[in-house]
Amino acid sequence: MLYPVSTNHLKGNLMRPINPMQRNSRCSYQALEPRQLLAGNVTVFKSMHLYIRGDAADNQFEIVADGDELRINGLNRTTINNEASYLVRTARRNENGASFAGGLRAHFGPGHDELNIRDAHFEELSIIYGGTGDDDISLADSVFSGPTTIQTFDGQDSINVQGTHFEDSFRAVTLKGRDSIVMKESVFSGDSITVTGMHTDSIHSANNHYMGEVNLLLTLGGNDEVLLENPVVGEEQLGVFMGNEDDLVKVDMMDATVDGSVRIGGQAGTDSVQQMSEMSDAVSSNVSIDVEQVLLFDSVFGGSESVTSATTSYYNAFNDNYRYASEFRLETDSTVRRVSWAGSYSGFRNEIGEAFVEDDFRIEFYEGNTSVPLGDPIAVFEVGNEVNRTATGFEVINGGRIPNSPIFEYWAEIDIDLQADKTYWISISGATEEDVPQGVWGHDYNNFQWANGLGAEDYSFAYTFGQPNFTPPSGWFNDFGPGPAAYDFELWAS
Repeated sequence: MLYPVSTNHLKGNLMRPINPMQRNSRCSYQALEPRQLLAGNVTVFKSMHLYIRGDAADNQFEIVADGDELRINGLNRTTINNEASYLVRTARRNENGASFAGGLRAHFGPGHDELNIRDAHFEELSIIYGGTGDDDISLADSVFSGPTTIQTFDGQDSINVQGTHFEDSFRAVTLKGRDSIVMKESVFSGDSITVTGMHTDSIHSANNHYMGEVNLLLTLGGNDEVLLENPVVGEEQLGVFMGNEDDLVKVDMMDATVDGSVRIGGQAGTDSVQQMSEMSDAVSSNVSIDVEQVLLFDSVFGGSESVTSATTSYYNAFNDNYRYASEFRLETDSTVRRVSWAGSYSGFRNEIGEAFVEDDFRIEFYEGNTSVPLGDPIAVFEVGNEVNRTATGFEVINGGRIPNSPIFEYWAEIDIDLQADKTYWISISGATEEDVPQGVWGHDYNNFQWANGLGAEDYSFAYTFGQPNFTPPSGWFNDFGPGPAAYDFELWAS
C-alpha cells in the first residue's frame, strides 16, 4: 500500500581510517623511536587518458588545479612517480576548472588509500577503483563530462562528493565493509545509481539535482540508513530502495523541488521512514512510500499475536470533557511512528455533506492501570486534518432510531517511545468545526465516534456509545472494567 510521506540527521561524522603513519609505539619501560610505515608510491602514466595506479602501501594523494593545468600531489610522504608531485602539462583551464581532454583511470592497490580531487575537469569516461583496505575518495567542485564510475571493495570505505557536476551517467558502488556515501550540492545530469554493499552502510544525499531518466539510491544487506535532504528531481523518478535487514530512511523535503516523483521502497526486514520536516502539498503529492509496515499492536481480537490486553473506557459524544480510551501494552520497547484507526461521525448519512470539509483530531497517550487512565497525558498529538481519511464502505449500525453513519479509516504520523509490559491508554477524539446540514442529529457540530470492532475486520457490528439524554459520570475517565471488545486502532513502528 502506498503512503504519502508525512525524520534526525545521520549520526556522527564519517569514520576516517586511522593513518598508521601517525601512530607512536612505546614500550612500557623505555621510550622507543616512533615507528612509521613506509609511504607508498603512485605511478602515473598519461596518454589519451590519465592512468594512476597505487601500490601495496598506504597511498594518499590529490588531483588539483595548478594554474591552467592539473597537478597530482603526494600527501603524507606518498610519492608520485618517485617524486613529490606530477604536473599534467597537457591539461588546460576552462570555465569548469583545469580540464584534461581524456578521462581518469585510477586504481588503488591494497592498503588504506585516500584520493582527493578538487577543481578538476575530465572530459571522457572516468573510472576510480578502490582496493582492499579502508579507502577514502573525495570529489569537490569538479566536472566529469563522460560516464563516471567509482567502486570500492572491502574495508570501511567512504565516497564523498561535493559541488560536482556529472554531465553523463554516474555510478557509485561499495561492496564489503561498513561504507558511507555522501553526496551534497551536486548535479547528476545523466542517469545516476548509488549502491552500498552487504554490511551496515549509509547514504546521505543533500541538495542534489537529479535530472536523468534513472535515479536510484540503493542499499543491499545490513542495517542501512539513508538520509534524503531537499533533492531537486527533474521530470523522471528518484527511487530510494532498501535491501534486506532493518533499514531506515530519513526524509527532509522542506525545500525540495519534485517535478517528477520520489518513491521510497523496502524489501525484507523491518524498514521504516521518518519525516524530518513538513513539505509542501506540491511535493507531497509526488512522494510515495512502499515499505513493509511493522505492526506493534492491533486492538481487534485475533488480529495480531502482539495483543496482550484490550479494555475500554467511556466517552460521551456530547461533552468535550470526556474521551474514549482504550488500553494496550507492547511486548517490546518500541518507538511508535504511526497510529491508524477507524470510526464515524454521529448523525451523518451515507455521504458526507459539503459542509463537512476537514477533520480535527487529537491523539492522547496516558499511563494507567488495567481499569482507567491516570493523571495527565504523557503525550498529545494535535494532528488536525493530517489524518489521510479513506471511506471503508461500511456503516455504524444505529438500530434505526437514527441514521446509520459511514465508517472511515484514518492514519497519522506521531513519534513516541513506549516501554514493554507497561499499561498505556490511547484516546482519539475529533470534531468538525463547520456547521452541519440543517436537521442533522448532532446539533451544531459532529464529534468523532470511535468504531468498536467486536472482533470483526469489516466493522459490520460496529456501534457507538452515548445517547442524546445521557448524563456522563463524574471524572475525566470512568472505570467500566474489562470490556468485551476494543476500539479499532493499530500502532505501527513506521
